[in-house]
Order: sequence, then C-alpha cells, then structure tokens
Amino acid sequence: MESRLKVTEKACKTALSKTQISSYDYTINPYTGCENGCVYCYANFMRRFSGHLRDRWGSFVDVKVNLLDVLGKELPRKPGGKIWLSSVCDPYQPLEKKYKLSQGVINLVSRNSGFSLSVLTKSSLVLRDLDLLEQMKDRVDVGFTITTFSPKAQRIFEPNASRVSDRIKALRRLNEAGIDTWVFIAPILPYATEEDLECGLRRVAEAGVKRLMTDRYNARGMIIQQTIQAYKQWNAEMDLKKVRDLLWHGDECYRQLDDRIARLWKEVATDATYEAVF
Repeated sequence: MESRLKVTEKACKTALSKTQISSYDYTINPYTGCENGCVYCYANFMRRFSGHLRDRWGSFVDVKVNLLDVLGKELPRKPGGKIWLSSVCDPYQPLEKKYKLSQGVINLVSRNSGFSLSVLTKSSLVLRDLDLLEQMKDRVDVGFTITTFSPKAQRIFEPNASRVSDRIKALRRLNEAGIDTWVFIAPILPYATEEDLECGLRRVAEAGVKRLMTDRYNARGMIIQQTIQAYKQWNAEMDLKKVRDLLWHGDECYRQLDDRIARLWKEVATDATYEAVF
C-alpha cells in the first residue's frame, strides 16, 4: 500500500446501481478508487466523476461509509436479480481489511433470497469471508482477475494486488469449499500475458477452476501512457513503438493470443468452459 494514499470517508445515496453489463442486473461498488494501482485499469475514468481528476489512479480511495445502511433499505424494495461486486474497484482491496464493506454486502445479500452475487477480485482477502460465501453457496460465484502469470510483470503492472500465486491458492480453497469459481484473463497484454502462460493456466486448472474468460486491452490516452511506461520498466529492451501499435491497433494479435489461450485451456482443463468477451 502506498504510504501517501488519500482516504476519504463519504456518504452515498444509492448502493445498488442498475447496469447494462450482460448477465448482471446490478453492481455494487463499496469504494471509489482502488489501491491496487493497476496501470492498465479502465476504471481510471472514475477520477473525472469523483473530484480526483488531478490524482493518480491508485493514490486515492473514497470509502462509502454508509453503504450497508443504504443497501439494507434498498434490497427489500427490489425485485431481485444478479449483483456484480464490483465493476469499478476491487471489493477486496487492502482497505477492506479495515472497513469490511464487502463482507457486509455479502452478509446482507445472503439474507435476501431473491438475489445472487458474483464477486470479482484480485485479492486473496476474499478467503476471510469464506464462511459467509458458504452460507449462500448456490447463489454466489467468485472470480479472480489474472493479467499475467509472471511475478515480475505482475509487480509492475498491478503493484498492490495480491500475488498471482496467492490468488491461485485462494481459488483452490474456494473450490474445496464448493464455491463456484472462475478466472478472468484481462486485459490481455501482448508479451506480458504470454509470459508463463501455459504453466499458469495449468495451475489454474489444477486448482479446480472450470470457467475461463478473456478480454482485450482497452486503449485510452492516459492509460496507454502508463501502460507503455510499465512495459519499459518490465523490459528495457522492448520495442515500445511496436507495443504501442499493438495496444492501439492489434486486433489480429489479440485474436491470435485469444486463440492460443483457448487452445491451451482446452489442453489443461477437462469439462471446462471458455469465453472471450471482446
């Protein structure tokens, strides 16, 4: 965690947000901003709507301190549906240890049988709430985002997220407990995602994961500059012009990488599913 992290406690007016994202009816984001500081994060756009336009993504987090009170009132008034926790932050970023908002969300949703919950994180902290997840086992799934299996690349591209090895251990523990799990290879980053790919997918399959999804890099102005700098830090000899071209216009490259991931997944995982969302 960055020592100069700016943490602000704020009140929210709503907790459940309607979403147009396929397969989900609502999203819940307990935090605005994310400590993980992933250089490629599309949620960087949230700086414009939260008074943090001058702040670097990863340097601030707004905590919705009244979220559970608001959610507790909203859930009984809604007709039910599938909730995504979370769409523009990691619900288990380090501050969750203190505020326990995601834990509270799971607890509240578990008491409202009309709702199911899908958790997406990069943190093994989710295991803290394994007992709550087990209570709503048939209405919950947990996904882990993995962008690269390379420890060096991971430290550079997503500096404050849980180690990938810890994510895979958490997946194994969740599967042993009977929780439906999945892995999201996103965003696919040329070269970085390819590093240790076959071995990494094999470890994911051995952990019991049966569902794999992928998505390509979402190129944007400021974000692409940060991503290029991360590539330079990862490998000083890399052709950064070629990397930039691939990130902006690499449709064929992404198709080839996705085909490779799909083929490798079929080889290492039996009775498993695969989906590319781009």
